[in-house]
Amino acid sequence: MPSPYRGEMPYPGKEWTLRHAAEDGQIVICKCNLCKREVRYLAADLLPFLHPDRDALEPPFACSRCGNANWVRVTLTYPTSWDFGVMVIRRPGAVKQVQTWKWVKLGE
Repeated sequence: MPSPYRGEMPYPGKEWTLRHAAEDGQIVICKCNLCKREVRYLAADLLPFLHPDRDALEPPFACSRCGNANWVRVTLTYPTSWDFGVMVIRRPGAVKQVQTWKWVKLGE
C-alpha cells in the first residue's frame, strides 16, 4: 500500500502548527469529501478555541452537515489580493446569552 502524502514522521523542524499559520496570516480550508462542503477560517480566529501547538493540517472540527471528521481534508493557503472583498470566510460572531425558563411550584 503506498504511503500517504503527509507521512507520519515529518522532516525535522517542518512541523507546521496552528500558531505558525496564524503568524503567517494563512487561511485554513476545511473540505468534507463526503458531502463536499467547504468552510474557510482565518488561522488567527481558531487560536482562542484550539490549542496553538496542534498540527495545522489536522481537522479543527467535524463537518457540521454530516457530522463526520474522518472525511475532512484541511489545506492551508495565503490570501491573494484577488481574495479581498470576494472570499467568504467563517469568523466568530457575537456571543448571545439566552434566558431560560422553568416550571416550579410556588415557594420553592
